[in-house]
Amino acid sequence: MEKAKLLYFYDPLCGWCFGFSPVIKKLEKEFQKQINFEAISGGMVLGERVKPLSEMKDYLKEAMPRLEEMTGVKFGKPYLDILEEGSLMLNSELPCVAMTVYKSMTNNSSIEFASALQSTLYEKGINLNEIENYEELANRFDLPWEVFKSKMEEPAYKEKTYREFQIGQQMGIGGFPSVVLSIGNQGYLIARGYRAEDEMKAVIEEILAKESATSK
Repeated sequence: MEKAKLLYFYDPLCGWCFGFSPVIKKLEKEFQKQINFEAISGGMVLGERVKPLSEMKDYLKEAMPRLEEMTGVKFGKPYLDILEEGSLMLNSELPCVAMTVYKSMTNNSSIEFASALQSTLYEKGINLNEIENYEELANRFDLPWEVFKSKMEEPAYKEKTYREFQIGQQMGIGGFPSVVLSIGNQGYLIARGYRAEDEMKAVIEEILAKESATSK
């Protein structure tokens, strides 16, 4: 059986993806010998959807306690402070470009980088719309900052990012997080929205066993 591939459709501004991050990271560690994992940017907040955080404040303050209870993640005080202040613009474009640049510079885990992007916003309250704010991330992942910064400013990487958004659209991905397990020509949608680790693990093991038996 050829090595399976898991596509993790996420968006850096997706709160439920932040909650799902510990799950997908544990799954990558568990199945890395059998499955190649890749984070695919979704482009959730673009164009007319770009808005100040203040417009989402009431909805988020209502949803966040349930999200924390279900997933075990905690929103950091710096994020809660910028949520209260409300002027930060919600825009997926630049953090998604950062993922494209990251994947162009290393074969290391894009799952880990996706998690780090979300931690930067939801735990540290750092504005992801400013290129200079990515220096700490580049350094943390041992990527030369000047090269990383230069690529983030190149139109080619923005164009490549928008092409990546189309992958999810073409596959009918309607929300985030979503997870597709692909083996050969067969694809399995194994999560649409948050799903617990034990459920994910059981589904993946079942599919791998089925495909292994079929390929013999």
